[in-house]
Amino acid sequence: MKAIKELWTQPLTQWIFKTFYYLAILVALLWLYGFKDTNTSTFIYNEF
Repeated sequence: MKAIKELWTQPLTQWIFKTFYYLAILVALLWLYGFKDTNTSTFIYNEF
């Protein structure tokens, strides 16, 4: 456990972890909202 704490206190380790953490959030948001096909939705002004 002491080795893990010593490794975590290094700035490079924290930077790498935070980079992957925020990249995972960004990929998850793109996966949830980015892959919608715009042609599948109904056009709002069809009746005019």
